[in-house]
Amino acid sequence: MSTDIPNDYGNQVQQLIAQGKFQDEQALVNEGIRLVIAREMLHADIQAGIDELDRGEGIDADEVYAEARRRIKAIEEQQS
Repeated sequence: MSTDIPNDYGNQVQQLIAQGKFQDEQALVNEGIRLVIAREMLHADIQAGIDELDRGEGIDADEVYAEARRRIKAIEEQQS
């Protein structure tokens, strides 16, 4: 597969390559694809969390903080 880089981005692409941030255009495109996939996965995870909250499956913030404090205290006691 091949694709053309729009002229609007041409200078920026060449600057990134010249700065050593990417080996070539293909490396930059690969990183862009990786970022889009990561963003889509993040959006799916966020939506899953929202869906859980909508179903009443969330955990109260006070409970989360209390558990965090218990864990921190246990770690501190082990290190003493």
